[in-house]
Amino acid sequence: MTTSPGSADQPPVPAVAGPNALSQATGTNEQVDLYVLQQSAKASIRTFALKRDNTFLVADVRGDLLVPQQEMGLFWHDTRYLNALDLLLGGQPLMGLSHSVDESGDVCQIDLCNPYLQLQGEDVPQGTIHVRRLVEIHEQELVQHLTLTSYHPRPLRVAFGVRAAADFSDIFEIRGLARGLHGQLLAPLCQPTALTFRYQGCDKHLRSAAVAVTPPADLVQAQGLFWDLVLPPNQLTHIQVVVTLQETATSANGTPPDAPRQHGTTLAMPEISANNVFFNRLLARGMHDLGMMCAKTAEGLYPYGGIPWYVCPFGRDGLITSLEFMPWFPDVARGTLAFLAHYQGKQIDTFTEEEPGRILHEFRRGEMANCREIPFIPYYGTIDATPLFVMTLESYVRWTNDLAFLRQLWPHAQAAANWMIEFGDRDGDTFLEYDRKTEKGLINQGWKDSWDAVSHANGELAEAPIALCEVQGYAYAAYAAMGYLAERLHLPDEAARWHAHAAELRANFWRSFWWEAEQTLYLALDRDKRPCEVVTSNAGQCLWTGIVPPQYAEPMIQRLLREDMYSDWGVRTLSSRAVRYNPMSYHNGSVWPHDTALVGAGFARYGHKHQAGKLLEDIFGLSLHYERARLPELLCGFPRRHGFGPTPYPVACAPQSWAAGAPFILLAALLGLQPEAEHGRLIAQKPYLPDFLHDVEINDLRLGGAQVGLHCLRSSRSGALTVTSTGPVDLHVIARA
Repeated sequence: MTTSPGSADQPPVPAVAGPNALSQATGTNEQVDLYVLQQSAKASIRTFALKRDNTFLVADVRGDLLVPQQEMGLFWHDTRYLNALDLLLGGQPLMGLSHSVDESGDVCQIDLCNPYLQLQGEDVPQGTIHVRRLVEIHEQELVQHLTLTSYHPRPLRVAFGVRAAADFSDIFEIRGLARGLHGQLLAPLCQPTALTFRYQGCDKHLRSAAVAVTPPADLVQAQGLFWDLVLPPNQLTHIQVVVTLQETATSANGTPPDAPRQHGTTLAMPEISANNVFFNRLLARGMHDLGMMCAKTAEGLYPYGGIPWYVCPFGRDGLITSLEFMPWFPDVARGTLAFLAHYQGKQIDTFTEEEPGRILHEFRRGEMANCREIPFIPYYGTIDATPLFVMTLESYVRWTNDLAFLRQLWPHAQAAANWMIEFGDRDGDTFLEYDRKTEKGLINQGWKDSWDAVSHANGELAEAPIALCEVQGYAYAAYAAMGYLAERLHLPDEAARWHAHAAELRANFWRSFWWEAEQTLYLALDRDKRPCEVVTSNAGQCLWTGIVPPQYAEPMIQRLLREDMYSDWGVRTLSSRAVRYNPMSYHNGSVWPHDTALVGAGFARYGHKHQAGKLLEDIFGLSLHYERARLPELLCGFPRRHGFGPTPYPVACAPQSWAAGAPFILLAALLGLQPEAEHGRLIAQKPYLPDFLHDVEINDLRLGGAQVGLHCLRSSRSGALTVTSTGPVDLHVIARA
């Protein structure tokens, strides 16, 4: 995230949440980060999240939404429709006994009971009345099945209610952005079977949330729906609550259309099993979280960023998630690429930072986006999504051999690569640099997009245009990918041109970015081509892309594993010796599982499998401390203390797509999987498993049109790893480099 420039004597407001940031100047000349949360319910109240396509719910563990102005609520299209949907028994909130979310992430079963009550002058002890609350989320719909059972020896007459409220707040308002514009909240429509909330937005959209109940309520008011119930002993009383969300259609703002409403997941879950049941749980959680975070678009499946703040298409996040899960879920990569190609930049627009060939950063559909109060309509201010688009297309083709799709997307790949040369590299030095075009855009446009994420050794912030080291790695990999893709389309001259671009960039990169004193890479070059002399994880991602000459890989790996960079929970984003280091910050000393995994994949690429395996073990160990083995977006970068768990980042997204994919890309890297789908061949380059894994069996790996199985078994005597395959695949195991 970022803030806009303020006066020199006003320090920036520290950012506490958000993978990207929007900024604006304020009348007080203070820097205001529009992603900052003034406070967070998640930091102190246990919550759960359900999601289906574009609709999601964040509630406390009782299923209630009792915290106003926070991230709880029922959301659709970047709008919180309901900010209250709470159960009351005898006028009191219920007490939570348990909650359990199903694996698909769209149903939660909750057990509740009454607090101490006095009913008709009679004491009713806590736990006399049981309420089972089954909560289901669908696209544009929330369904709650309520079952009440009294274990009192005599019939009990009790008031039961569903308190409801709607504020129709834009997601950016909930994050803390003050608005000067607001639409009109219309009077609720009260009927015996439904309470309907309505809002006429500044964008001329009429939004509504209809809370329908069966059986009809005895009393319907603007505050909720209420019943006068008589509960016989040991008999079930059923009430159903269905919330339907609606928004008037418009084509004026160019927002992406929803796919036809469907129920059920469209992802077939492959089977991956190891001798370690807890590692199996981590992998299963990741696969189910991917299914939960994917939304059906007109172009196919797209993995949204994370709940609650990033339930929308992000270019960088969707592409990296697709790369992480590629061998198992190539359909996700196909849908992501098709969606991003459809919305690829076509013109120059300074407000959205759109440029021909550029891949979008973020696409929002709420009122503030429709009214152009924010530029995410879509917004293109990212330096790395465009090369990542080409990298993902290459990986998809290598795994699937889908040449028809390649031919369809080839013009988009050409446009993306041309953008890198014509717009990404404005000064002609072969490096991709960013410099925002609008004050409402992102100051930093790499994956570390906090306002203070790019600094010099003395803590001074780097000034744009900024060339990040890992982005040059992405560009190198993208140019090489263009060469491969051109070869597959029998375009030898074009292939040679792109390979030449890759070679030129690599040579220039090494002359400008190698930091001899620290045996690593500079974080970035600023506008004056002055290097940012801080040690960061960005250098490790350069290993992942292959831009590092082999002789420099080992010293870089050793540097990244020193105490100041390695926390034993993963690799820190910034060295603990840096001036701006803060283990509780978003990008300046925290640990991100996906970042650690990409760094580990880089270790493995250069043959350092033992060190990569240690990072996989760290990620696995991290999962043991999080509910349901769900990896967080990030955690605080404090050193690991023996016998104690990690320090959570208080407002980290969970689930979060590229965190869910972290163990998958590392596992594939450790096994050295290199696809050659056009030949029906799979190479396992120096396969390796860390000590906590003795054997791994993978079913339904996708190679071309075939489903492949792999069995990896370490010998108990020699320790050697044997890899065998099933299915129509020519498996080549290369035991030594």
